[in-house]
Amino acid sequence: MQTKTNYPFLLPILLFIAPIFGAAQNEADWELKRDKDGVKVYMREVEGSKIKEMRFETEIEASLNAITAILMDIDGFDNWVYASMGSEVIEEISETEVYYYTQIDFPWPMSNRDLVLYSRFWQDPKTLAIRSETYSVHDMKPEDDDFVRIKKADLFWTFTPIDHKRVKVEYYLNSDPGGNIPAWLINIAADQGPYLTMVKFKEEIEKDKYKNADLSFVREYGEMNDMKLSVDK
Repeated sequence: MQTKTNYPFLLPILLFIAPIFGAAQNEADWELKRDKDGVKVYMREVEGSKIKEMRFETEIEASLNAITAILMDIDGFDNWVYASMGSEVIEEISETEVYYYTQIDFPWPMSNRDLVLYSRFWQDPKTLAIRSETYSVHDMKPEDDDFVRIKKADLFWTFTPIDHKRVKVEYYLNSDPGGNIPAWLINIAADQGPYLTMVKFKEEIEKDKYKNADLSFVREYGEMNDMKLSVDK
C-alpha cells in the first residue's frame, strides 16, 4: 500500500493493541511483565473484558523536534513500528489533527488487521510535554475483505522532557483485535509489540533527518527555561 508523508503525529498501533489513559488509574493494579533494555511493560485486568490493558514507559535521548519529526514521517513507519504494513492519510484537519488508515501484519494463520483512526496532538504549555490521543473511527472507511477491521482502539502517548537530552515516554493501551483469537493468546503475546517498537524507535530516531529536525510549532526544554529566566528578570 502506498504511504503518504508530512502529516503530524499519525500514530501507530502497536501489534494488535491500543491504549487507554486516565489520570485516576490505580498504579497498584499494574503488573510488570517485561523490563528489558530500559523499556518497562505493564499489564492489568480490565473489568468486563478478557483482554488485559497495557502501558509501557521508557526514557530516550532525543529532542522534542526529533520525536515529532519521526512521528510525522509516515513513509518511515515500517522501519520501526512492529508489524506495520503501511499507513495513509484519509483527511488532514490541521497540522495537529488527522484521520488515517493503517494495516497490521498478523502471524499466519490469523488474518491481517486494519484500522481507521482519528488522531490529534498538542504540547503542554507548562511542561512542554508532547501528548497525543487516537481513537477508532472504523466506519469512516469501507471494510476490506482481505483484513479484519479492528473496531475498538483508544491510545495515548506522552513525551515529557526531563532535561536538555532526556525524554520520558509513556504509552497506555487497551483494545480488541477482533476475530476469533483467544484472549489468553492475546495476553501472552501482547507485550512483544510495544517492546520491539520502542527498541526500533530508539534506533531510528538517531538518523540525521530526525536529529536535525527544526519544526516551527515545537518548543524545546531549553526554550522553557529561557522563558522562566526572562520572567524572573
